Amino acid sequence: MVYLVLYVYLLMKKFILKSMVLFFLILPQLKAFQYPSSIENISFYTENYPPSNYIENDKLKGISVDTLKAIWKHLNIPEQKIFLVPWVRGYRFTLDNNNTALLTVSKTQAREHLFKWVGPFFSSTYVLIAKKSKNFNFSSLGQVFDYTVATVQGDISEISLQQVGFPSPNMATTFQLKQAFLMMQADRVDMIVVATHGFAHLATQLKFDANEYEQVWVVNKKANYLAFNINTPDNVIEIYQTAFDDIAKQRLSIKEHYKLSQADY
Repeated sequence: MVYLVLYVYLLMKKFILKSMVLFFLILPQLKAFQYPSSIENISFYTENYPPSNYIENDKLKGISVDTLKAIWKHLNIPEQKIFLVPWVRGYRFTLDNNNTALLTVSKTQAREHLFKWVGPFFSSTYVLIAKKSKNFNFSSLGQVFDYTVATVQGDISEISLQQVGFPSPNMATTFQLKQAFLMMQADRVDMIVVATHGFAHLATQLKFDANEYEQVWVVNKKANYLAFNINTPDNVIEIYQTAFDDIAKQRLSIKEHYKLSQADY
């Protein structure tokens, strides 16, 4: 009887040891399917720049906003708060603070190592716009430099003008695209620098006749991304990028909904 009890005891001990070993072997795989807690503790910032991100009927919407919400839905995590702030403030917050992200940001060589990137969400072709009544017909960039332009402070369009040597005294800085346009409309400046899709949507939003204006110079074209603070864990970036790739069909539908030019897909 004693031997039987001892035999059963040894069998149970062996079973418990095997179970513990199996548990610790499976544990890493189980953790792999759990999202890190930091993924739901990120503060997102954006600016008012239609059709990428803007307020309509007290609701934040746009290509970038809708795409980000589709990512959250795909990941089955609650929608996070998106703070609408001036571009410079959002850029600085994301640059200086952990657990932050900014949408969307044009990825340039100078910025590439300042953030971690997910995307690209879409592209932007930046142009100089003026009233047709000005009758501008530039054949060289040097001719453009003789006139004034309103820009959005810190935006890639402003930076692009600075990089090609546009004279600072001829640049009027604003905090929003709407302010820049109103300056041009009032003849306080000759031109604005803006993404082509941004100007088209602004015309709809402010209800002005876009046919009274024209492109007078193409500045450049840039791809736009969701930019995370540089200290964001790599696994968070991988989760967002994978989800972004997975919702390709939804992203296409969002671009079509906002009538984005296929040249900027």
